[in-house]
Amino acid sequence: MSTLVQTLPDGPLDLVGDVHGELEALRALIGRLGGDPDTGRLQRPLVFLGDLVDRGPDSPGVVRLVRRLCQAGQAFCVAGNHELNLLQGERKEGNGWFFGDADDGYQWRDERGQGHHLVFDSVVPSGDEAADLRTFLDGLPLVLLRDDLRVVHACWHAASVAALPREGEVGALANAMEARVDERLEAQGLLSAAAAERAPWLGLKDPGLRPDRHLPAEQERNARQQNDNPFRVLTSGLEQRIEPGTHFFVGGRWRFVARAPWWQDYDEEVAVVVGHYWRLRQEPIPGKVDVFQAPSPWHWAGPRGTVFCVDYSVGRRFLQRARGGPGPLGYSGGLAALRWPERTVVFDDRTGAVPTVGYGGR
Repeated sequence: MSTLVQTLPDGPLDLVGDVHGELEALRALIGRLGGDPDTGRLQRPLVFLGDLVDRGPDSPGVVRLVRRLCQAGQAFCVAGNHELNLLQGERKEGNGWFFGDADDGYQWRDERGQGHHLVFDSVVPSGDEAADLRTFLDGLPLVLLRDDLRVVHACWHAASVAALPREGEVGALANAMEARVDERLEAQGLLSAAAAERAPWLGLKDPGLRPDRHLPAEQERNARQQNDNPFRVLTSGLEQRIEPGTHFFVGGRWRFVARAPWWQDYDEEVAVVVGHYWRLRQEPIPGKVDVFQAPSPWHWAGPRGTVFCVDYSVGRRFLQRARGGPGPLGYSGGLAALRWPERTVVFDDRTGAVPTVGYGGR
């Protein structure tokens, strides 16, 4: 059973971004932070931002290591949307390792329109281990905080934090909340209308079958199921409706809503650190912006410069490996930790620490 909002200890911390099953990257990062992943001795406590699992080669190994550190009092961890999917029994792209789906993979189309399906080469839990991993994940909080710091996977939203139950099993609580939201939407006729809209498009799961029209009921269903559910808001963010005709395919389905830049409205002095947003870690490419909508990969965001995303897309390494390995400069994405209070970023595969920019509006 989890207490969903928990307190962080005082003192320096290392806040680790989304690991996504990249066990070797996590072990290397712990070493660069002055720790030893084998003995569990750390220079300072680790705080994991969630999304420990999926896509990468060894999700069970990552969870085992993080669990060992947490049980020793050396680490803390919040649940991310990928943990929530497992706990709610939702089959999503990248989590076939947990559900025994050997065909689980990544879909994309090349410049010629040729479809591709890349099977995720992920370790599966042995024996009854899936149940043990689930028990650990079910006990994670959604929020960690102290006077100078707020940690959540995707979005600090005070109303959603306040709406969380005090304690319980995360998966069961999230399913109950989802059922309540769906009851309201069904009473309004929205769920059946959205299902009728999806029907001609194979459930919106085929990247080559782009809907040729706007689906307003599907859009409203997406927005309401997300924004009316505090579990979803905190683990995958607020979402906003997009203009007709601009729907896009990501995460295994066509979407009619997009992530809302909630940080633009966060006008508080307490720092918020999140993962989730798949930042670039190279300098901006012409015509391409940081997904977190910051001027550089090292910038704090928000009116006061007090929001930082520490997810630098290590979860994309599976794709580079499948295409022949890292490029001449190494992997494009890395596993990162934000050192607090120094506000520097350390990577698993690069020496030194990168100073962040713009904290507190400076």
